[in-house]
Amino acid sequence: MVHELTVKTGKGKPDVMAALDALIASEYIHWEDKSNTANIVILEGWERESEKPKLPEAPIPALPNDLSYWTQY
Repeated sequence: MVHELTVKTGKGKPDVMAALDALIASEYIHWEDKSNTANIVILEGWERESEKPKLPEAPIPALPNDLSYWTQY
């Protein structure tokens, strides 16, 4: 039931239902018979590539020369 999700997430029933509705709208799950959460069918279990956050490319750090070990402390 939805109660189990509220206990596990620490969110209220309206928040859990809103999240489930968002998953239905995004076609991640299918939930025809909403009397029980056991009826939820997962259509897509991972984030889509287009929805993953893109990390900025960091420049490769320059390796210090051996002298810096003795001169920078």
